[in-house]
Amino acid sequence: MKLPEAENAAYDTLRRILTEGAYSSVELDRTLDHVTESSRAKVTALVYGVLDKNVTLDYILSALAQKRPKNAVAVLIKLGLYEMLYGNTPVHAAADKCVELAKARVRGADKFVNAVLRAAPSVSLPSGNDATALSVRYSRPEWLVKRMLADFGEVKTISILGAKLPEKTHIRRNSRKISETEFASIVERLGEFERTERGYYVTRGTLKALDPSVYTAQSLSSIYAAEAYIKGLKGNIDILDACAAPGGKSVYMSELLPDAHITACDVHEHRVRLIKAYAARMGASGISAIVADARSIPDDKKYDLAVCDVPCTGSGLLCTSPDILIGKKDGDVTALSALQREILEAVSSRVKRGGRLVYSTCSLLTEENESITDAFALAHPEFSPITEKTGRGSENDGKIRFSPDTDGCDGFYIARFMRN
Repeated sequence: MKLPEAENAAYDTLRRILTEGAYSSVELDRTLDHVTESSRAKVTALVYGVLDKNVTLDYILSALAQKRPKNAVAVLIKLGLYEMLYGNTPVHAAADKCVELAKARVRGADKFVNAVLRAAPSVSLPSGNDATALSVRYSRPEWLVKRMLADFGEVKTISILGAKLPEKTHIRRNSRKISETEFASIVERLGEFERTERGYYVTRGTLKALDPSVYTAQSLSSIYAAEAYIKGLKGNIDILDACAAPGGKSVYMSELLPDAHITACDVHEHRVRLIKAYAARMGASGISAIVADARSIPDDKKYDLAVCDVPCTGSGLLCTSPDILIGKKDGDVTALSALQREILEAVSSRVKRGGRLVYSTCSLLTEENESITDAFALAHPEFSPITEKTGRGSENDGKIRFSPDTDGCDGFYIARFMRN
């Protein structure tokens, strides 16, 4: 029997993501280049579907198997579970496909795979609104749900967990290379799209058809963040982007402030190369990308604007990057918050008098956000919050929060200060 192309390709992709730590977007893109056009939509749906429902599928698998199977078998069972429970594929059809895959790809596992999949409809998901039940029903890590309940309460937590964003890639035009009218004409002629205030949600086919110099893939939250960073600034100013890779916000700031000079840093050389390549593709000549730890930038220059878009859990990206928290645990939040405090403290010393300091994350969690910036404000009376409104998100005393359930974009946090 010929193996089903979509399931076979999705299995390989998921195995690399779930067991080898590969990036979902990179692996899926590589896979789609090697399958037929007719299978691409299904492969994409299967891969992102399994990743999105990974916690729920783990719960079902644990209820059906006394001992967790090997990773290769677990991934195959999750693929089958997703097809029958969420993909409108009959139980017997999903089981038959996975049994054939097991025979070819995981020898000796076909009977076990068949038994587990055919028993799956008997498993019920937990009811109630405690952390365990919400974790399983919304397929999010239990440690994250516990923190969200503590931070936001039950109603807001459920609202965030239930939020949906378009299952396409958001792009904006490169204002250096193409007019808004011409860009709209090209994108809207190419096929399926959803227009936003700052660009479009488009399909992979549109991305492949567009000239890469006239657009960039950038989320709405990232665009809104960069606009908030520089609101009210103009002219020939110096900007430090202390944690800049892969460079999206630096490049966008350089478009909005064409006379500014931006120093974009990252601690890893290969990520600095990404910034340089990004800037070159977009024609952003005012950016200097350097290898530097944000806690010890080598020069003693002072900046008009210093941005700390710090490493974080990425919990605000769950709607668009469902694999972002795979492998992460509750203790990682505390470790990251320590690093975040160090970066903010170090970068604050690089701000001119009268200059601005910005702290941001793509996290929802208070420990990575308000806890950091409130403590900083208490320790540094020389910095005052910038309370000028941006008109975006939920704004309070210089802090801006974006939430996927209310703002139509990924979760994001921004705190802005001015050095007195």
